[in-house]
Order: sequence, then structure tokens, then C-alpha cells
Amino acid sequence: MIYINQENPVKVTENSSLADRIRGNRPTFQCTEEMAKRTMDAFERSGCEKVTYPQYTKFAVIDTPTSSIKKEMREVMAGYYNGEISKDEIKGFFMEYCSSMYARNENTILNVYETFLDENYAEAVRACFDKGETIAAKEGTGTDRMVYYDAEYYYRSEEIHDLLKEAAKEYGEKYGVEVDASKRDENFKGDYLTGKPDFNDKWNFMATNIMGSGRLMDQKAVPPKDFTFFYKQGTDIGTKNSLLIIGGKDWSEKADVPFKIPMGGKNTERYFYLSDLYKVNREKEENYEEYNKFLNKLIVTRIWGDSPIVVENRQK
Repeated sequence: MIYINQENPVKVTENSSLADRIRGNRPTFQCTEEMAKRTMDAFERSGCEKVTYPQYTKFAVIDTPTSSIKKEMREVMAGYYNGEISKDEIKGFFMEYCSSMYARNENTILNVYETFLDENYAEAVRACFDKGETIAAKEGTGTDRMVYYDAEYYYRSEEIHDLLKEAAKEYGEKYGVEVDASKRDENFKGDYLTGKPDFNDKWNFMATNIMGSGRLMDQKAVPPKDFTFFYKQGTDIGTKNSLLIIGGKDWSEKADVPFKIPMGGKNTERYFYLSDLYKVNREKEENYEEYNKFLNKLIVTRIWGDSPIVVENRQK
């Protein structure tokens, strides 16, 4: 997002909010009157309306967010997960992005929606693993080959999902366009090498392909509220000093991970389902059955990347 032939109207000071700092860092660009006239003529022929945000320009016609908009979306969502940006501000940014792209049809609005949604989930997972690193530092372990799942980030990201759906619908109504974001949820257009716009899918990519220490075997599974688990692979081929912590509302407990050194001709566990290592009881958690069901969908591995691809038929 850039300002053409004008100064950025947002002035940044040391007391500026993160939202204002993001807006204030948008670049400016100078162009000749001839360039402006040619582009303005193209807009007139395309039937685009003049936007209500004076800081934006009519000098580009695009229907998919640019890299600069994606970068800004990432900053906005990072700010949300660290507590510096509110839900209302996220909605405001969404409206601005649509306006800057002169979104007047469902496809363009949904392109903004899908891109923002992807950044939402990516930053939720990043914030989740950042919290895992904090736990690792507190426990005195390294942060390599570590995984952390926290249901708080799952539910917060889903709240933003709902907010973006609402914002897309509301923006469309301003211009008489019916927008149904649920259709895009069923058929995303982007190519997502690090997981589609979905918390569990992106978490799985990070846990399996980057950290190589765990996997959620059912990506459609919904975690119990307040559920957490932390796992750090051990030393000596994963057989010593591993750390597993299961947690819920107002409680957490460490559990043993009994990996053994592989011996020739003998079957040795390559991974464990968490439900084989720990059971939540009624005394700890009123919702203990849901906790145990979710534990039955998560695995931890002995060494990097040594996890199954096919979901086992486990009736527990």
C-alpha cells in the first residue's frame, strides 16, 4: 500500500499505537502528471468508483493483495497476538485493504479475506511456538526439536476467522455485493506450502517439518479449551532427558516418555500417542473425557521427523 504524490497522513511519534505505526510506515511514491492521467483514464474506463479513504490511490488495478499488503497483514496479526492490536482495529484494517484495492466484487473481497485469514493462522501458530520457547527456557531445555500446542491460540485464531467473515460480508453490503466467505473456506485459491489457512494444518507443518517432534493425526480435531502440551525430544537418540508436560485450566503435570535405544532385531517405539503416556482424570479436569480424546490424536517422536503418515484406527 503506497501514497501517490502525497505525504503519508499518519505521523508517527514515540507515543503512537502499533496500528498507527503500521499505517505511518506505508511508503510514498511520486509520479508524473502524464502517468497519473493514463492510469486515471484506465480507472474511468473500468468503472471503478472513487474510494472514501483519501490516503489511497487509484493508480493500480489489482484483485489480489500485494506483497506489501501481506507484510502489513502479518504485522497486524502479530500485534494482535502480542496484545497490541484489538479486534476492532483488525476489522478496520480489513476495510482499508479492500478499499485500497477498489474491491467491488465478491472475488476481490474474498481474495483479501483469504490472504488475511492465512496471515492470521500463521501468526497464531508462531505465537504458540514462541510461548513454547519461553517454557523451554524456563525448564532449561533447548528450543530445537520442541513442540508446543496451546488451545488458547486455536480459539483466538478462530475468533478472528469469524470476524473476517463478518467484515467481508459487511464490506460487500456497502457496495451491494453479496459475499459468502464460507464458500472460499471450502476452496482456497492459494498454494500453501506451509499449511493452508487453518490453525491445526499450519501447526502440523511446524511440528512435523520444522521441529520434527510431533504430529496431530486428525487435523479437524477441536482441542478442549485450556488444553496445552509441551514436548522436548531427549538426548541419546531421544531416550534420555526428554520432557513432556500436559496442562489444563490451573494445572499442569510432567509425564514420562519411555523411549528405548533401538536394538537389532527388536521392535522399538518410534513414537507414542500422548494417550499412551498420560490420562487426565476427573479430579484434575471436569472435561477429562474430551482431554483424553484429544491426547489420542497427538503423537511425540523419538527422533526428528520419525512420525507416521497414516492415521491409526485407535478406539480409545
